[in-house]
Amino acid sequence: MRTLITGLLAGWASAAFFAFRFMPEEPACAIQLDKMNVFYCGLDNPVTLVARGVPEPELRIETSENLKMQKDGNNHYTVRAGTAGEGSITVSGGRLKPLTFKYRVKRFPDPVIRLGAQHRSGSMGNGQFRAQGGLAAVIEGLDICGMCDVASYKVIHLRKGQLMSEVTNTGARYEAGVKSVIDAARPGDTYIFDDIRVKCPGDAVARALESLTFVIK
Repeated sequence: MRTLITGLLAGWASAAFFAFRFMPEEPACAIQLDKMNVFYCGLDNPVTLVARGVPEPELRIETSENLKMQKDGNNHYTVRAGTAGEGSITVSGGRLKPLTFKYRVKRFPDPVIRLGAQHRSGSMGNGQFRAQGGLAAVIEGLDICGMCDVASYKVIHLRKGQLMSEVTNTGARYEAGVKSVIDAARPGDTYIFDDIRVKCPGDAVARALESLTFVIK
């Protein structure tokens, strides 16, 4: 009887080992966008990619034409997006059949223009207005590194409804010609910052933003 039980236990153990050995986990893949739920054009978009059951030498990654993907660490990649729309990443290798992941690809969002990096359109004291050094493109609500540069803008100076000056500035900070127009401000004057152009990551040409208007008090 003891011999029979021993033999049954040995056979069960052998069968269990046999089943475990020949039923490996199915290959699988997951991709996580580390910062945002979309890809932004012109930025380094960090991505984590994990492919289970695929030896690294056999891992194959293909992207749509508007995406470029480069490895920068263990399971970590950087994706650069060229044009807005939809992008895809296809992963395969070993026993893993091709899996395609699709993502939204968006252009970098418009920044918010502020005088002196903090002032919206409105009224402003004469001294405070003269103390500002130019315009700034402020990024709001974006959890990824990126910035826009102010390319140019016009400054229009009105006094009692009459045009006093209209000058163009290149760059964010006041140039000498614009600074002299700003220094001429008096209570009751109106200043309009118009035709504001900024260049953001991924932009081939500068984009236009809304104007700012200040009434001097």
